[in-house]
Amino acid sequence: MNQDTNSKTMEYKGYTAIVEWDEESKCYSGEVQDTWGMVVFHDYTWELAYQGFKNILDWYLENCEEDGEEPRMSNRKALAYTS
Repeated sequence: MNQDTNSKTMEYKGYTAIVEWDEESKCYSGEVQDTWGMVVFHDYTWELAYQGFKNILDWYLENCEEDGEEPRMSNRKALAYTS
């Protein structure tokens, strides 16, 4: 995790999340990049948002494995163009 709370990214298990502060709701919200589906999280502190990122990514990866799906969108696109 990048400790600088002004940073706009978090990393975990090789995945990156883009994180923004929402002044209106007073929370951090983020979206995991390069996934086959929308994987989002939010919380009121940077530390809690990072924990939420880890939890939702672990859940997403477990579901992809159970369903036999490729979790990374970039890999899915590459597979789609392979003949």
